[in-house]
Amino acid sequence: MARALIPAAVIALLVGWLVMPSWAAPPDQFSEYQVIMWQEHTPAEVAGLAKVGFTATKLRGTGGKIDPVELEQRQASGLPWYVENIVTDFLSPYHRYTPGKPNTWLFDDAKARRRADPTDISIFERQPGLSDPEWLSAVKARLMNVVRSQSRYRPLFYNLADEAGIGDLAAAWDADISPTSLSAMRQWLRTQYPDLEALNRQWDTDFGSWEDVAPELTDAAVRRADDNFSGWADFKAWMDVAFARAVRAGTDAVHEADPVALAGLEGGQTPGWGGYDYSLLAPAVDVLEIYDHGDAVELARAFNPGLIQLRTTFGQGLREHHAAWRHLLLGGRGMIVWDERNDVVQPDGQPGPRGRDIAQLVSAMRVVSPELMAAAPSPDAVAVLYSHASFRTGWILEQRARGTNWSDRDAAREYEDNAWRASRRQILGRLREIAVEPRLLSSRMVEGGALRQDGLRVLVLPHAIALSQSEVDEIVAFARRGGLVLADADPGTFDQHSRRRSLPPLAGVAELPEVMIRTGGHSSPEALASLASLLRSAGVEPRADLRGPDGLPATGIEAHWLGREDATILALQTRSPWSAPGQIQIRLLKPAAIEDLRNKGPKERKQQFSLALDPISPTVLKIVE
Repeated sequence: MARALIPAAVIALLVGWLVMPSWAAPPDQFSEYQVIMWQEHTPAEVAGLAKVGFTATKLRGTGGKIDPVELEQRQASGLPWYVENIVTDFLSPYHRYTPGKPNTWLFDDAKARRRADPTDISIFERQPGLSDPEWLSAVKARLMNVVRSQSRYRPLFYNLADEAGIGDLAAAWDADISPTSLSAMRQWLRTQYPDLEALNRQWDTDFGSWEDVAPELTDAAVRRADDNFSGWADFKAWMDVAFARAVRAGTDAVHEADPVALAGLEGGQTPGWGGYDYSLLAPAVDVLEIYDHGDAVELARAFNPGLIQLRTTFGQGLREHHAAWRHLLLGGRGMIVWDERNDVVQPDGQPGPRGRDIAQLVSAMRVVSPELMAAAPSPDAVAVLYSHASFRTGWILEQRARGTNWSDRDAAREYEDNAWRASRRQILGRLREIAVEPRLLSSRMVEGGALRQDGLRVLVLPHAIALSQSEVDEIVAFARRGGLVLADADPGTFDQHSRRRSLPPLAGVAELPEVMIRTGGHSSPEALASLASLLRSAGVEPRADLRGPDGLPATGIEAHWLGREDATILALQTRSPWSAPGQIQIRLLKPAAIEDLRNKGPKERKQQFSLALDPISPTVLKIVE
């Protein structure tokens, strides 16, 4: 069947190219910083949007259906579009628009049923199941039909769903225990354990066959006193795999229908529950619009370097400008504008207050966006581990006191801070404050030998309380080669299945210096100096020394190092608006030709210089040695 489909897709592409309107997006749509309008607007208003810098709109594709009148309006508007929410009913059933009902009505109903009868576990059968072959087949057919009908217009991308998740967004939930999910889970478990006996040893169970294997649900896990959560944790890990596989199946369908098309998701949530293990999710799509919480943007870029990242803007003003600039420095390639108040353009197409604000911001960003978007992160020899197993383990330990009330938590509660996120946020922030570009590694990357590559000298383990034996072995070997291992708590006290070990496996290997202890506040100059000294002891010299007017390490700054074949880019921005001193002193490791990409002027060769750091927008320096 695939051989029959490919020629048809190619023919459709060729025909579409021949009839492609002059306004259609070029094949490399994201070579330019995109500004996309989400809400509907009149033709006069759309013309006004183009004048203030907008490059695209959206076309609804809900349920795979495209309104021909709406399509005709998009064609007449003069701007390209992306296709919205094609399989939201599959990927976002618990959080999607339904006329006359709240977005979360299906999830609310399931929680109400649980309150009425806590023993009714049928509520954890996801509707629809992510591993249901009938749904997967129907979703594939729907996506391919939409893509084939749209390929001649070259949409920016095809959005599979908005605010997708296993349950409601990033809420904790015990879906999916449907028969198709459990059958697929058992097949996956066979790839995780050499045999059933090994699983029974790990879980402390006595299943007689693979068909008997059933997961432990959260109600039972929170009652455990033996600190062996393996049957629960493996189920949770499986659901992250199932969610990523379902998303990947959608992406594959888009690519099969049109090999040059892009598939994406909108509304990416904080790392945690709901399928938001970014080491699995980010590689499953081409485009991802993410809410920047829990370092999600940095994680997604690390695990899919070619990912096209977007952000949605809901407001205006200096704080919004700061967030937009930061997203660009972290690899962002565009913004989606949410215009619920209809204040971007007026009915006659003239810019409204917010339209003028966006125009000013985008105009400034596009001065440097070509250079930034053509560059890639230029990391130092410092790696930071992202351990999703540690998230699961920390969560179940915290929830034991709540007992079965864990399910009362909604998605918003899962955005509350925890040790896992706070530890990573602190070390990533401090590394950037001392002008060190970190390399984020997933557990799978470490297991695959990432610590043996790229000349790494330092490994940081932020709240890495759950590590596999393969991770432990790689970390021990890294330390024996002279690598420095830093942690803020005894790492690996649990294995990757959330079962407590009898002894800490990295005792005497991982150092726990004071600078790694979570403080919950802003960095002090002393803490930054201490961290820089630790890195130097391991052979990592920060490429720039940043000092405030008092001569001490400057705090409240984010430094981003990007590389191109001909140059290095150093971008400096306040961590938050007005968080850094206005005047800073910079000393590079060696003299270099410096060019300010935002304020064009003659290149100057120097090693030490001062600059006035804007409280909102970054300074972007091109450095050629």
